[in-house]
Amino acid sequence: MRSLLSDRDRLAGDGQAGGMNRLAAMRSLLRLGRSFRRWLLVAGLRLQAAAKGAKVEFSAAPDLVLGRDVRILVESRSRNRIVAGPGCRIEDGVRILMRGGTLLLGPGASIRRGSVLKVSGELELEGENVIGYYNVVHCAERIVLGRHSFLTEFVTIVDSRHFHDAAHSPIHHNVQTAPIRIGRNVWVCAKASVLMGVTIGDEAVVAAHAVVKDDVPAGSVVAGIPAQVVRQR
Repeated sequence: MRSLLSDRDRLAGDGQAGGMNRLAAMRSLLRLGRSFRRWLLVAGLRLQAAAKGAKVEFSAAPDLVLGRDVRILVESRSRNRIVAGPGCRIEDGVRILMRGGTLLLGPGASIRRGSVLKVSGELELEGENVIGYYNVVHCAERIVLGRHSFLTEFVTIVDSRHFHDAAHSPIHHNVQTAPIRIGRNVWVCAKASVLMGVTIGDEAVVAAHAVVKDDVPAGSVVAGIPAQVVRQR
C-alpha cells in the first residue's frame, strides 16, 4: 500500500514538474517573440531613417511589450525621438507617424489596438496611462496626459486646426496650433473629442461624444457639444 501511494505521489510530482516545465517553455517562447518584434521594429526604423535622410532616437525599457503589426513611419528628413519607460505596452495594429516630433511614454503607459498617433510636436504620457482602442491623437505642438489618465474607445485628441484663408489657398496648408494638457486621473469617455488649446483639470470626467473646446475645471463632469459642466464629482 505504501509503495502504491509513493508511486502515485511520484507520478503526481512528475506531472506537476512537466506542467511547470511546459509553462516555463511557453514563457520563454513569448519572451523570444517579443524580443524578435522589438529587433524588427528597431531595424525597420534604422532602415527607414537611412533611406529617407531622417533621424530617429529610440530608447525603450527591456520589458516593452510590442503587439503584432505595430508600425512606426518616419517622415523624410525629419528628426525624431521615441522613449518608452518600464512596463509599457504597444498593442496590435498601432500606427505611429513620426513627423519630426517626440513621443515620451512614461512607466506603465499602454497604447491599445488600432490607435493612430501622428507626432510632429511633443506627445507625453506621464505614466500608467491608457490610450484606448482605435484612438486618434494629432500632436503638432504639445499634448500631455497626466498620470493615470485614461482615454477610452474612439477618442480624438488634436492640438491643431486647419482654416480657410485666401479663396484659392488650400485649407490643409493653413495650420494653427495650441497645446493640450489633460490632468491627473482624467477619464475621457468613448468617442469624445478634445480640441486645441484645452486644459482639463485633475480627476475630471469627459462624457461620451462630448466635444471639449474650453478648459475643464478639476473634479468636474462635462458633457455635450460643446462640452459644458453638468456636475461636480
